[in-house]
Amino acid sequence: MGAWGTAAFDNDDASDWVYDLEKRGMEAIEAALADVEGATDLEMPADANAIAAGEVIAAGLGRPVDGLRDDILALAKAIRLDLTPELASRARAAVQRVLARSELAELWDETAQGGEWRRSVDDLVLRLTA
Repeated sequence: MGAWGTAAFDNDDASDWVYDLEKRGMEAIEAALADVEGATDLEMPADANAIAAGEVIAAGLGRPVDGLRDDILALAKAIRLDLTPELASRARAAVQRVLARSELAELWDETAQGGEWRRSVDDLVLRLTA
């Protein structure tokens, strides 16, 4: 896992996904959620991308995580008019699924920072609920 921190964008997969978001906007978000919704086994990068998409949605709804990068905040603001309560609900369900059982969750659980990662994802679930 190419990760340097527990935040949603502190890994190679989510950073790569941002490039897709820059190019495709809402299509990238829809694809990230659909990948989790349609998967039998959640593997990387789909699980990391779903968390990244959830963070963008939360930011677009005015509930960004503290310290979110300016470029991602700008991307979230650009799509905010396309965000719906249904999309936030789909993102929340996708993130909860990643948290419950995914390759990413298993990898984090094997590290000393697993609890910190889980707390950050739990916080995202709350921000997608509010």
